[in-house]
Amino acid sequence: MTSAVARIATTVSVALSGERGYEIQIGSGLLSTAGERLQRVARSGHVVILTQPKIAALWGGALRDSLCAGGFDAPDLVTFPAGERFKTVATMARLYDKLYNLPRTVERRTLIVALGGGVVGDVAGFVAASYLRGLDYVQVPTTLLAMVDSSVGGKTGVDFRDGKNLIGAFHQPRAVIADLETLKTLPSREFRSGLGEVVKYGVIRDPSLLAPNRLEVSQSEALAEMVRCSCEIKAEVVSADEREESGLRAILNYGHTVGHALESATRYRRYKHGEAVAIGMAAAACIGEAAGVTPVPVREAVIAACRVQALPVKRPSDVPVEDLIALMARDKKAEGGVVRFVLARSLGKAELMGGITETMLRAGLALQDEVCGREDGNIGEAVR
Repeated sequence: MTSAVARIATTVSVALSGERGYEIQIGSGLLSTAGERLQRVARSGHVVILTQPKIAALWGGALRDSLCAGGFDAPDLVTFPAGERFKTVATMARLYDKLYNLPRTVERRTLIVALGGGVVGDVAGFVAASYLRGLDYVQVPTTLLAMVDSSVGGKTGVDFRDGKNLIGAFHQPRAVIADLETLKTLPSREFRSGLGEVVKYGVIRDPSLLAPNRLEVSQSEALAEMVRCSCEIKAEVVSADEREESGLRAILNYGHTVGHALESATRYRRYKHGEAVAIGMAAAACIGEAAGVTPVPVREAVIAACRVQALPVKRPSDVPVEDLIALMARDKKAEGGVVRFVLARSLGKAELMGGITETMLRAGLALQDEVCGREDGNIGEAVR
């Protein structure tokens, strides 16, 4: 981090019961003052940074310097391999072992800092939720997807067998610090993956986010505004339905039912998360049309919004419908083995719906093939 002055664009609050609410700080140069900011939520001077090797090389030094300047002891830095395929129980066990063997004993007042993208946040959050029966932690996201989605809301966990996030816990962070400077080192494909989640927010809550100019973020102010708007939507939903008890929070899973199934079917090696969600949103739009819920113009708008951002919308030709349906039956929203889907009634309004039959699923996926085509295994082909 070369910026000596932190420029805060905005702060978004997540309102929760008791003292569990927290702030999402969004701006450029925030890593340089992270130590000062985290003193407000830390209960001791001991910090453990959990991250991945590449992120540690890019931003670990800046964060450590900031923590020391803010009055913390020299933080421990613990890394684990990058990629969704390492989001496993085995990785958790290795991290527990590393924490146990640190020169300085991890205690219940120790603060965990998750530095990285969605996988880091999910795994580090679950480590914090489970080690010593619960440690405080802070999210410092370094990808667009993590900034607008996974760092907010307290969902933590790992994948198990063929299910995504099957093992985990709700464990809210004490703060989220989104330094937009970290996005400058993000590969373009990773950035587009994050736009998949932003498109989702446009479909379920704020259609203005679907306007191409809203997602044209070459200027830092426009980027900060897009992240702010996305975080405000998620914060509002999480504040109203933290643990998905009313069904409201489930709307944040628009596109994720098919998306998660695709990630699992392709062993987390073919698609970035936002890419799988984009294909899943196209599928959800078509399934919604087949179920008589989603009007044709809405289906067309969802697919068009994904295409404008160069996100894939075609289902892969080597994943049979039968496999997708079997994987979707294991989705966390399923009840009694019956798939429940988040479907859009209009742009800006989505609902979690039951009664989606296998006939509707097959008809919707067939419609997706008809209007989008099939992908031959090449991500570039899947976009067109």
